[in-house]
Amino acid sequence: MGNGHLKAKKITIMLIKLKSFRHRFLNRDAIGNIGRIAWDFVTFGILLFIFLLNRILTRFGKENFFEKYYSSLVNLLDTAKDRNSIRRVELIDLAFRNMQMKKTRSFVTIGGMAIGIGAIVFLVSIGYGLQDLVISRVARLEEMKQVDVSPQSGSKIKINDKSLSAFSNLKQVVKALPLIGVVARINYNLSVSDMPAYGVTADYLKNSATRVVRGKLFASNHLNYQKTKEENVKGITTDVGKKSYLDKKDDVSYIIYPGKWIPVYKNPKKSSMIIGFTRHLPGKQIGSEYYGENYENAKEQTKDEKGNTLALWIMARFLLWQKQPCSDFLVVDCSDGYIVRRDDKGDQILSTGYIREELISVEPAKNIGDRDINIPQVLGTSSATLEKTASDSGVLDLDINQLLASEAGVVEKQKTKQVTLGKGAYKEAVVNRAMLKILNIKESEAVGKSFDASFVVIGELVDGGEKIESKSEKYTIVGIIPDERSPFFYVPLMDLRSLGVNNFSQVKVVLKDTEVVSDTRKKIEAMGFETVSVVDTVTQINNLFASLRLLLALLGTVALSVAALGMFNTLTVSLLERTHEVGLMKAMGMKSHEVQELFLTESMIMGFAGGICGLILGFTAGKVLGLVLSVFAVFKGVGYLDVASLPIIFVVLILGLSLVVGFATGIYPAARAKRISALDALRYE
Repeated sequence: MGNGHLKAKKITIMLIKLKSFRHRFLNRDAIGNIGRIAWDFVTFGILLFIFLLNRILTRFGKENFFEKYYSSLVNLLDTAKDRNSIRRVELIDLAFRNMQMKKTRSFVTIGGMAIGIGAIVFLVSIGYGLQDLVISRVARLEEMKQVDVSPQSGSKIKINDKSLSAFSNLKQVVKALPLIGVVARINYNLSVSDMPAYGVTADYLKNSATRVVRGKLFASNHLNYQKTKEENVKGITTDVGKKSYLDKKDDVSYIIYPGKWIPVYKNPKKSSMIIGFTRHLPGKQIGSEYYGENYENAKEQTKDEKGNTLALWIMARFLLWQKQPCSDFLVVDCSDGYIVRRDDKGDQILSTGYIREELISVEPAKNIGDRDINIPQVLGTSSATLEKTASDSGVLDLDINQLLASEAGVVEKQKTKQVTLGKGAYKEAVVNRAMLKILNIKESEAVGKSFDASFVVIGELVDGGEKIESKSEKYTIVGIIPDERSPFFYVPLMDLRSLGVNNFSQVKVVLKDTEVVSDTRKKIEAMGFETVSVVDTVTQINNLFASLRLLLALLGTVALSVAALGMFNTLTVSLLERTHEVGLMKAMGMKSHEVQELFLTESMIMGFAGGICGLILGFTAGKVLGLVLSVFAVFKGVGYLDVASLPIIFVVLILGLSLVVGFATGIYPAARAKRISALDALRYE
């Protein structure tokens, strides 16, 4: 009982304050009639809403719930009583009775208005809905509080531990999470693939909303690698003494002896498939030496950790011929019993493979100098087409040095230093589905499987400026993420730091609030770094959809204009039919301006009712469209698509627009009704 009395007292105080504000607002000379018109217009809309709400509550027997506030609100908002006129609430009641006498005409008029408003609401709600849908797919709320920091192109300022500390000490910064990007060479079931690998912490993955479909994320959050006593003595970047299968030795140039045909193997072992034969070409060819299976007459042999003998093979891109009995005179592509292998386009096949170091002359690449080096030319194909070739797996088969040069922007060849992972390395990997496809591993069987990985670190990430290549180590798959666009995988940050990496490729800065993103970005950019935020993308999306909504609203305005003309026609015809009624009202003492207000009230009620119906109609149509699209989206695995959304401010704007349209279409009929003579109107038939 006490709470109800206190609530009623607060409402009474609020009404008194509103009444005081109304008097001060209307009595200002500077505002004059414009202020009074604006106040009358706004209060009429609110008064009409309150009147309708009271009617609805009365119909459902709930009038006592609203009765004690209804009279106070009406007295506050009914400004007509200050001008010795009929009260507006009485005009609204009279207008409703007149409309009920012509129910069919009123319903048709309101229906036309509802269709016009509904068209605008439907189109604009689709614009808002699509905007929300796109933004929700592009960015999460947490991502709006994040800034990605990277070194400026060509700058000598690198992101290191000192920079990381500076980011963390900035005001409003919660975390600074580093990332190291390297090139990884993956060996699985004698198949070799190059792909990106990213060293990150568990917190980085969580803040990036990385979701695993199988398995789990690794738990390492260590930022720095602590050397063991043994590593402090030996150093973690010592050269590896023993070699392993598919370890790279160096880049070389080679010449096949003239008149000799050499088989090209898919992998560096004798039992591997022969993909074709190749022969001497003019000039020196380029390739890379790798350790593979031993063979007779090998110039250099070594032992691996298991005691197996390894020999050097050359991996390069070779023009291929097929061994087949043929005549050099009768067949153009024939040469010494070998015929050119061509693809579907008629071009000679150029493919990556391995050849033994026999019947060839090999020279280290660093001794080549400016001597002539040729890239094999495909018969019937320009050299431009030789820049990239696709392997059987569909992955672009590029030399590891080309990948590194592309990533680092380095053209000159760097000296490679072979190192080994630290003993404290976790050797765990979170892979994506695209990588599983490359390795031909079933997703259901992937967790727990291992693959061999070696990492190539460019000089940008190492203070010494040298290129580091790690010894191949076994990595265990602990989790799978659903990305299918391009192959890559995550490893614990500490694993890559154990290679001697001093700098970071990128840092994700997590902030407390979205409002400080702009200020924090300016501070970080002042330190000499580049920043990127999903806020930029969201801003572009908002600008795009703002223009789209404007276009859709203009299209909907066409339907609204047609509805407004229909409403104007209805009110004008209604005036001719009610001329006698107008004369009777004036003869009974109703003033001309009150007759005018009655017609304006009717037109604004129709407009307001049409606005409410249009909101319901347009929004419902948008939801139905979303439901239909979702039926197809669910089958595609996308999920429910909500393509209709209406902000509260837009709802208020639509209701205001409907009142304005009702007022504008009723001005002319109301003005004519005001000018009608009572005597002439009574004699009108």
